[in-house]
Amino acid sequence: MVGWTAAYAALTATDAASTLLALRSGRGQEANPHVAGGDQGFNLERFLWINGLLFLFLLGMLIWSIRARHRVDPVYRERPLRAFWNWLYVNPFSDRNVPRAAFHYLTGSLLVLGFKLLAMGNNLLIASGSRDLLTPVARVVFRWVPGAPGYWVLIFLLFLPLWWVSLLCAGFLSRRWHAEDIGRAMLQK
Repeated sequence: MVGWTAAYAALTATDAASTLLALRSGRGQEANPHVAGGDQGFNLERFLWINGLLFLFLLGMLIWSIRARHRVDPVYRERPLRAFWNWLYVNPFSDRNVPRAAFHYLTGSLLVLGFKLLAMGNNLLIASGSRDLLTPVARVVFRWVPGAPGYWVLIFLLFLPLWWVSLLCAGFLSRRWHAEDIGRAMLQK
């Protein structure tokens, strides 16, 4: 958790700094309508509030998912991509949903780090004057779906491959923790 917290803080800071750099270069434009505006086209205070609230939620769910790791469905631990599409449920804490929800919230914590890393890298490409990865995709999406709905369509398109990678990483962590838990149990006997 300490590692995730440090990574979240570092990536949030570099995301904000790289956004400001890209905007100051004159080549960038904030696509997120929830933080656009304010000084230089970016509302840093709103960005920090949103990221602070997201941090508190994800940290709580990460702690819960680590504490519930023994209840993760072994299918997800061994074949994490099986959890790709079954993330729609209302109550993650119900006995029926914990075996997948504990895995999904671990995955979600990793997913957010991936989004932040992608945003930071893309902002740095824009600031340096290089061709970035997301602007061409965003232009196509915003041509068909303008405004905030277009932003969420873009996020969904980015979500799918990042979710896939995050599931694989969560599967690795889950297998590792499971092996450590079994090792500790054997040592106690």
